[in-house]
Amino acid sequence: MLEKYEKDFDENKFIESFMERKQISTKKKALSALRKLIKKEGYYQTKIKEALKKKYPDAFVRKITQGAFSEGGTPDVLMVKDGHYFGFEVKRPVVGVRSELQKKTVSEIRAAGGTAVFATWPEEAIAEVEKYEKEKQ
Repeated sequence: MLEKYEKDFDENKFIESFMERKQISTKKKALSALRKLIKKEGYYQTKIKEALKKKYPDAFVRKITQGAFSEGGTPDVLMVKDGHYFGFEVKRPVVGVRSELQKKTVSEIRAAGGTAVFATWPEEAIAEVEKYEKEKQ
């Protein structure tokens, strides 16, 4: 479920449709059910990392592992291309929640001159790189 990018995807319409199909009465119950059905964040992180490596083979691309000894808020996927830092904080479609720390970190990276965004799909990450390259010209 939700494994492919859909341009102009409307999360609210998707949830409403899911609620109707499954005869679920509240959005809270629908989101709880969807958390079990939508692939975990690692799936989307890997897709983004692989797409960036394929599209930009000379760039430095890494998936940042989070754990007890890592700094919270650090974007999940990082890329350095032509000396510019890109940070991609990956969220699951529909059920992904942006923490305050993640929002703050994205803002700090942008303030320092890097590119940092929330993304779900490889197409979104690639679009951010292309946007930066276009603006740089």
